[in-house]
Amino acid sequence: SSRVQKSTKRCCAEVMESVATVVGTLVASGTYSATSRHRLLSALIAGASVATLVKLFRSLSRSVFGLKREPFPLEEWHTQYEEDAVDPDIAIFDAHHHLWDPRIHDKGWPVHPFMLKVLYMLKPSISNGMMMQDPKITNSFGLRLPVVIPYMGAELLADIKGNGRGHKVVGTAYIECGWKTPGVEECMASVREADMAAEVNQQYPNICNVIIPHADLRLGSAVEPALQYYSKIPLVKGIRHALAWSADPLICCGPCDQNTAYDPKFREGFALLSKYGFSYDCWLFHEQVDGLADLASSFPDTTVICDHIGFPLGLSSYRMEETLPKWKASMQALAKCPNVFVKIGGLGMRFAGFGFDERPAPPSSDELAEVWRPFVLFVVETFGVDRCIMESNFAMDKVSCSYTVLFNALKKVVRSYTQEDKRKLFELNAKRAYRILAS
Repeated sequence: SSRVQKSTKRCCAEVMESVATVVGTLVASGTYSATSRHRLLSALIAGASVATLVKLFRSLSRSVFGLKREPFPLEEWHTQYEEDAVDPDIAIFDAHHHLWDPRIHDKGWPVHPFMLKVLYMLKPSISNGMMMQDPKITNSFGLRLPVVIPYMGAELLADIKGNGRGHKVVGTAYIECGWKTPGVEECMASVREADMAAEVNQQYPNICNVIIPHADLRLGSAVEPALQYYSKIPLVKGIRHALAWSADPLICCGPCDQNTAYDPKFREGFALLSKYGFSYDCWLFHEQVDGLADLASSFPDTTVICDHIGFPLGLSSYRMEETLPKWKASMQALAKCPNVFVKIGGLGMRFAGFGFDERPAPPSSDELAEVWRPFVLFVVETFGVDRCIMESNFAMDKVSCSYTVLFNALKKVVRSYTQEDKRKLFELNAKRAYRILAS
């Protein structure tokens, strides 16, 4: 971790040097024109301008010149370890992954589009370093940021392929990951994300077979135009609206507060989902699981999908030994709602505090399975094999392991289960929850 932090500081220094270079070159050019009669001074300034230009070019990525770009820190980290898929005959419907390209997508980031283009002209190590200036970002998502790396259909398929002996993935569900088109009606700000995912499915028919976009249910009945829009896209099976909230200033949260699940306006919007036959996906922390249970019991006709095992927090001010009993009690209460499914994944992210992302090299699936086992087995035993769904949560979980290693670990945890049960966990339950198969 300290080694990566030192690298980050070095990258940031390079960024500042690059900025100073550009400014210096402009100033030098102006001064050169004003002093062209003084040959010695002119020569000195010209030399300085050349030096600064050299430094600038050294900060630029090779991709600016039409060459293959340098690897991002996370990509470089992953070159150190990979595995063959275990039990490759078990088909997987990956129920949860994301795609993004901040260079062209309206992510709603507080950065001008022009500055984003400049950012991606720099070497990946530098652009990664610039994104790491917010401690909340690095604390929540790691020092080798996945969100800064363009990750679209080709990249997901490459991760699925792995070393050429990857898992048998028979389909995937695309889950929203933030979209905010400027200058449109508030409820319609995220709808272009569904169009993007549908276009990816057209290009790569084996992925994005289900699309779960965002809808801001806090708008109440005013969210309906977005739901109507989604109802015209056959691959859209539901929507997602996060309930994740924490008082800890170093933990990233969703578009919500601690009481969103109980808010009458939010529930007014939620009530519309059954009208369109949509399910409700939710990422949240263990402190909001009770609210999700109340929501699910209040709307028994709507399928509710709890993402990432309800994220028991063990990061920053949270301690897993204190979180664990609270999380277990809340998940047991949630399991009493028959309309709830639970996705098993997200364990590669930093929120649980496992720290695999801080290692100098990626862990093996055996190491992951050892740590993940008690969490996975508790959820399966609490909800039953008919309501649990395995997910990759890529590329967010990529901070801890490769795609193949992740599913290897999950397969190893449930290796003693029957073939029928494993098929439910890895394929059939996802298809049933998203209405690809009849119940």
